[in-house]
Amino acid sequence: MSGAPTQDHTDPTRHPEPARRAAVPATAALLAATAVWGSTFVVTKDSVDELAPASFLTWRFGIAAAALLLVRPTTLRDLARTDLWRASGLGVFLAAGFLLQTTGLLHTLAGVSGFLTGAAVILTPLVAALLFSERVGRSGWLAVGLSALGLAALTGGVSAPSALGALLTLGGAAFFALHITGLSQWASRENAYALTAVSVTTAALLCALVAGLTGGVTAPATSSTWSAVVYLGVVATCIGFGVQAWAQSALSATTAAVVMTMEPVFAAGLAFALGERGIGPWGWVGGMLVVAGMAFSELGPRRCCDAMSPRIECC
Repeated sequence: MSGAPTQDHTDPTRHPEPARRAAVPATAALLAATAVWGSTFVVTKDSVDELAPASFLTWRFGIAAAALLLVRPTTLRDLARTDLWRASGLGVFLAAGFLLQTTGLLHTLAGVSGFLTGAAVILTPLVAALLFSERVGRSGWLAVGLSALGLAALTGGVSAPSALGALLTLGGAAFFALHITGLSQWASRENAYALTAVSVTTAALLCALVAGLTGGVTAPATSSTWSAVVYLGVVATCIGFGVQAWAQSALSATTAAVVMTMEPVFAAGLAFALGERGIGPWGWVGGMLVVAGMAFSELGPRRCCDAMSPRIECC
């Protein structure tokens, strides 16, 4: 499911070494971005007590969009109309995913939210199968089953579990799976920056619309919340999604998703280090099962042309 349209997907032996060399820095960059995203659960959890989720996300995506367009003000000039529509769709997925996830954080722990958001990795091959007619092999279904057990143990192994928070977060994960799959189908090295700029701008506008319909956009009242939205806007969103779009031009959707299996580990580890103790032993077991399911979705046995197989090596 590589998003680079210029790559040859019909002959796996044609350019194997350049493809492998390109995948190494792309994987390393995406892992670094994943570590940053892991920290966002704690940062956001501490901020939504002051700002409503839609307002918080309006500032986050608004700052990111402004930074992206200031750095490259002419980036949209040569963007094809098809790419413009695709980038707008990616922005809808981002806005919906983050609105659901951030609202879910009001009702659940940061570490739990990280693990639940990891369900996006399991949903990615299923989305690829539904939207792009890819076949889901045994590894995909086994990974789904393993992670389902993990989610059940996780939700039963935390103090004061919230069904509402879990459902909202899982809904957000579904939209993140759409975002991952769309990027790997549509992103290339040439259009990665423009796709990111348009999608982030679209997300900012949609979040502002939701905020306007639910009480209006309010500004952060403290320096700590301003620091949070700037960090999330510039580092986690602007730089992070730019890195993701660039990296996924060299990686399949499932490979990218598996790299991002570390996000809930980073999130839960940081939350624990900062004193969050609501996850009990069974909760940690469940979380690790979710991560194991994510990893198995990529590392398990597969057949050539199913939704678990990168196109660059396939068909």
